[in-house]
Amino acid sequence: MNILQAHQYNQGIGKYKLLSSTAGVGSIITTKFGTYILISDINKWQFVNIFNNRIKILLQSPPKDIYDGIKREAKNLGLTLVDDKRFVKFIQHEKELNNLECLVAIPQMALNEMFNSVNWTKKVHGRTEPAHPIAMKLNEINGNSGKAEDYQIQGTHFPKWFLGAKKVNGKQDLKQIDEWKAEWIKKGNAKSTFSPPRDANAPIKDADGNQIRTKSYTDSNNEQRGNIPLFKELSQTNLILICPNGHLSDISWSKYLNWKTQKETFQLPREDSGENLFTLESCCSNPNIKWSESTTKSEGYGSVYIECSSCGLGSGSSDKPKITLEGINSLKPKCPGHKPWEIDPKNPEYLPFEKCHKNGDKENNEREEMSVALVTANNTYYANGFSSLFIPMHLAENMSQALKKVMDAIDINLSKTTKTKEKYWEKNIEDDFEDFLRENDVYDESLTIEILREAYFKVENKNDNQDFHENYRFQEYKCFSQNTYFEGTEGNKGLSFKDIDLNESLSEYFVKIQQVDELKVTNIQFDFTRVRPKERIVKVSENGDRDIQESSAGQNIFSISNSKEDLHVMPANETLGEGLFFQFDDQKIENWLKDNPTLHTRFNHYLDREVNSSQQGASFMQKIKNNGIKHFLIHSFSHMMMRELEFSCGYPTASLKERLYISSNPEKLMSGVLIYTAEGSEGSMGGLVSQGEPEKILEIIKKGLDRSVNCSSDPLCWESDGQGIYDLNLSACFSCSLVAETACEEMNLGLDRRVLVDEIFGFFKN
Repeated sequence: MNILQAHQYNQGIGKYKLLSSTAGVGSIITTKFGTYILISDINKWQFVNIFNNRIKILLQSPPKDIYDGIKREAKNLGLTLVDDKRFVKFIQHEKELNNLECLVAIPQMALNEMFNSVNWTKKVHGRTEPAHPIAMKLNEINGNSGKAEDYQIQGTHFPKWFLGAKKVNGKQDLKQIDEWKAEWIKKGNAKSTFSPPRDANAPIKDADGNQIRTKSYTDSNNEQRGNIPLFKELSQTNLILICPNGHLSDISWSKYLNWKTQKETFQLPREDSGENLFTLESCCSNPNIKWSESTTKSEGYGSVYIECSSCGLGSGSSDKPKITLEGINSLKPKCPGHKPWEIDPKNPEYLPFEKCHKNGDKENNEREEMSVALVTANNTYYANGFSSLFIPMHLAENMSQALKKVMDAIDINLSKTTKTKEKYWEKNIEDDFEDFLRENDVYDESLTIEILREAYFKVENKNDNQDFHENYRFQEYKCFSQNTYFEGTEGNKGLSFKDIDLNESLSEYFVKIQQVDELKVTNIQFDFTRVRPKERIVKVSENGDRDIQESSAGQNIFSISNSKEDLHVMPANETLGEGLFFQFDDQKIENWLKDNPTLHTRFNHYLDREVNSSQQGASFMQKIKNNGIKHFLIHSFSHMMMRELEFSCGYPTASLKERLYISSNPEKLMSGVLIYTAEGSEGSMGGLVSQGEPEKILEIIKKGLDRSVNCSSDPLCWESDGQGIYDLNLSACFSCSLVAETACEEMNLGLDRRVLVDEIFGFFKN
C-alpha cells in the first residue's frame, strides 16, 4: 500500500492496549512501516483536550446537577462517559487531582484496510455524509460530522535520528527528522506527503531509470488520486537513553562522536562514562554525520562506524581515529529530564524537560544516570495502571439509597451557599426534616433524622498511615460479603450478584459463594517508569501503622500546566463481564494455622525476613509478609479454580482474571477472591456464572484439588523450596499452578499447591 495522504499514516492499536504496558502514554510502538512512534500524553489527544475545555467552561456557571451537565457535553461530542464516581474520588486522592470530574471512554476508531484511514465520511450521490457512528451522532446533534483526527491518538517519531535510503561508498547520511523533512520540502515534493519519512534523494526507478509513479485510483470518497512519484523510506535508529524516573532522550550522535574521539585520543580518561554528554559540544558547528556498517557485522556494535564529513572526526587519520559504537552500552550520561511524549505538534522544535533527581528524591540535587537501551527492549517502559470494580456509592459507603440521595443533594446545596455546615443543618434540615425529604423526593420511613445527622456530621478519618488502596479494595469486599443479593437498577447498572446455597461440604470452608451475573471493570493508567517497574511497598509496624513507600516517582500521563487545577477528565477503558466470588471462613483459616505448626516452618523464610524496599520485587515480598500464609492459600486456590474452569467449561485462563481480597489487617480483614471475565473475552454470556450452581461448583473444586495433587514436574515441583521470580513460589510451576500473566494480579507469585492438598497440612486435605 502506498501512503499518499497524511491521514493514511496511521497505526491500529487496540483500545485496551492504550492504557497498558504495551502502548500507554510514553511507550514506543513499532508501526507496520517499520518506524517507531512515541505515544503522546493525554492532553495531546484532541477528544480529551476538547472535552476537558468544555467541562472547564461548564464549571464557570455550573448547572444544578453538574454531572448531568457533563453527560450532555459528552453526548454532544459523541463520547461515552465511564460512570464510576467511586473511582473518580479515588483518583482525586491518589493523583491529587481535586478537580477531576469524570472518566471518558476511549473511542473505537477502526481503520480501513485499503486506505489505512478511518471511514469517517462517505460520498452518496455526490454528497458527503457521515459514515462513522461518532460522525453520525455529531451530525445528528450539531449538524456537522466533525473530524476523525479529533478522536485519534497522537504520537511523535522517536528516536528522531534517521538514516538515508541512499548509500554513497557504503555510507548513509544520519540526520534528525526535521532536517530530512526540510530537505523533502526543498526538493519540491509538496504533492506527496513526507510520512512515513522518505528520502528525497532516493527516488524509486524502473529498469529504464525512470522514476516510478503511482497509478491513478478512486479513494473512499470517490475522489481521483494518484500519479505521485515514489521515494525510498528512511530507516530509524534504534538506540535511546532511558532514565529510572521515566525520562527519555535521544543520543546526539554529533556529541557522541566528539566524546568518543576525546576518549580515543586520551583527552578524557578511559573510565569516563559520558556523564556530561548532554553539555558537551557537537563535533563541529555544522555536523554532517555519516553512518556505515561492515558487511559481515560480526563484531556487533564494533562494526558500526560514524564520522563527520564536515570536520573529519572519525575519518581515520592519526588525530581523528575511526569511531565505532563499541562499548556504547557503558554510556551513562546524567539525565537532562527530557519528556518527548509531551512535544506539542504545533511547536515540535521545543522539547519539554524538567529537573531530574537521583532516585526521584527532590531534595537530592544529584541527577539520575541514564542508560542505553534498544527501542524494543522490555525495560524501556513500565506502565502503572489501576483497575476498579464498579460498586454503587451507597453500597461502598454503607448507605441506603435514600440516604445517599439526600447526602448528594446536601453536597450540591452546600457548594452554593456561604453558610457553615452547622448553620445549614440548623436552618434547612433540623427545623423541618420531613419537608426537606419531600423537597428532595425522598419517601423512605427508615431514614430518620438521627441516621442523617450521623452521616452528615461524620468526621472523616484523616489518619495518614491508612492504606487507601486497601480501603478501596475493602469497599468491594464488603459489598459482596455484607449483601446476599443485589441487582443494579437505573443509575446503578453494572453490578448484579446473589448468594448460592452452600451444602455441608462447601460451608465447612466458605462463608459464601456468589454468582456475579454482571460486573463492570474500569481500567486507567496512573503513570509510567523506565528501567524498572514502579512498586508500592506497604510496611506494617508492630502497632499496625502502615508506612507506604514507592520505588520511583514515575511520569504522569498528562502534561497541562496547573494540572491539579485544570484536569477535569481522564481516559479510561470500561469492560463488562461476569464472575464467581468466594469468601473463605476466617475462623476455619485461623484454626487451620493453629493446628498445623508445620506450616510456619514451611513459610518462615517469607514471613520472618526483613524486606529491603530498594530491592526489585519488594512489593510482592512485603505483601506476602503482611498477609502471611493466608496469601498462599487464597492465591493458590484462585489459580487452581481458573485452571479447572479451563477444563470444565472451556474458558482459557487468558480470558479470566482474578481479584484478590486478602488482608490480615484486623480493621480490614479480607479472605476472598473474585474470578471474572473481562475485556471482550469469551465468557460474558453466562457461561462462568452457570458454573456457580452448588452441585457444579463443588464438583469443579473437587476435580481441581485432585488435579493439584500431581504435576508433570514432580517430584521436583512438589519438593521445591523456592522457584519462580524472586523464589516466591514453592510447589507451583507452569505445569500445575501458573496461569496467563494477564489473568494474575500478582505476576504468578505467592503460590503453593501443597497448602491446598498436602496430606499433612493441606487446607482441603479432607
